[in-house]
Amino acid sequence: MTRARPLAVLPMGVLLGAASLPVAFLLSRLAATDAAFDASSLAQAFAFAIGGALVATVTGAAAGIVAGLLAVPGARWLVGAACVLIAAPPAFWWIGATRVPGVPWGMVSGLASGAVVAGLALSPVPMLLVFAALRELPSNLYEAARVTLPPLLRLRFVLLPLLEAPLVGGFLLIVILLLGESEIPFLFGFRTAMTDIVTIFAQTFDVTRTIPLVVPLLLAVLALAALAARPLLQTVLAASRGAHGVVRKPAPARFGIVAALPAAVAAFSLGGYALASLAGGVPRLRIEPATLFASVSEPVACAWVTVLLVVAAAYPVRASAGLRVCLWAGLLLFCIPAAIFGIGWIGISHALSGLSIPPLVAHASRAVGLPLLAFAIAYSRVPRSLEDAARLVPIPPLRRAFVIVLPLLAPSLLAASALVAALTFADRDVASLLLPAGTSRLMLDLYLVSANAPSATVAAAALTALGGAALTMALAAAGPLLLWRPRG
Repeated sequence: MTRARPLAVLPMGVLLGAASLPVAFLLSRLAATDAAFDASSLAQAFAFAIGGALVATVTGAAAGIVAGLLAVPGARWLVGAACVLIAAPPAFWWIGATRVPGVPWGMVSGLASGAVVAGLALSPVPMLLVFAALRELPSNLYEAARVTLPPLLRLRFVLLPLLEAPLVGGFLLIVILLLGESEIPFLFGFRTAMTDIVTIFAQTFDVTRTIPLVVPLLLAVLALAALAARPLLQTVLAASRGAHGVVRKPAPARFGIVAALPAAVAAFSLGGYALASLAGGVPRLRIEPATLFASVSEPVACAWVTVLLVVAAAYPVRASAGLRVCLWAGLLLFCIPAAIFGIGWIGISHALSGLSIPPLVAHASRAVGLPLLAFAIAYSRVPRSLEDAARLVPIPPLRRAFVIVLPLLAPSLLAASALVAALTFADRDVASLLLPAGTSRLMLDLYLVSANAPSATVAAAALTALGGAALTMALAAAGPLLLWRPRG
């Protein structure tokens, strides 16, 4: 790592500063409210988030360990299939599961049930972190443990300590994500800090009245994000530790059941939608072309803009110690719930005499940490000698970046672009707060029809939304792929 020049850090500082404007605005409104802080629902929010994080960590970590340690048939396909769960919010998968006939869904309610459902839906997050960490472990260390210790002792005294960073980081990240979840608590009939914020703001549209609810949740999330940043970065950033990757050993096919758990959740839910669609005949579902176009184009534009801005700002500090500080700041921003960004931008809009803030701005301000993390992950795996050799090529620095360096980072950047687009497409809170009256999005339409429409109509809306999400992710990934594809 080198020390970056002050001017080189300036673009990234401006980008992160602009992204944090809504958070800074909300904190600056503290003096404008004389109401006491209300943290009455925060304890219940933590109970829900911690319960869901435990379910997600146990399920996802077990699946990741099996897929990473054992040569189970189709393990890599199961890991890929599990990623489908990340493309939609937990409520989407729950609505699909309730369309499976023969299950007494009416008995499933309350905080504990909501935590289990949300945890299963988010289990791919710790699964991917554990799987990635196993690909980075020193081979000789774990091979020595295989020779000297039986499986249970090896798991307890060797493997779990080695996986401490992804396990702790994944657990804290799930807690943070579930603290910002509002739809599952609404569906399961219990209140959290986020449901109180969304409900009161929807009733009053008064930013000041939500401050006593927002600030305790915001401070809790920022504290957890600060704790999660180090283990997460330790997990995903490449380190020089000799031979990497645990050698996978052959295993009976029955072990695939554990690795298949997250993928099975997605298959079960999608099966519910498919059954409802087949059993209900031709559904009555009318989708406005403008809604379809905006639902796809807005997330794609958000992903492209975010990735381009981050790459332009991060490239000058790519080899400096300042990049890690920027990563911490980006992760903090991403961990803040999307609804808080929406409320903050609405407050800024009111302060600027009603200046309209498009949803894309709110989504992009929260998402800058994702492409920044993807950039750092990819660049940490580029050999320093390769870029040193690239400097010997007699071409301008900008052309060198586009022709030699950035094509090496393209796979990671296109994955980040697809993830930003998926999260933007699936968001309900920001869209419901910032969309003009009379407009809608595919995911919002799904939540509306799921309340009282026939199952066939709900299934048609869900499958349409899922198809839109797939198209959105493909288009979002195509941008970095075309711009930074390897050139001969």
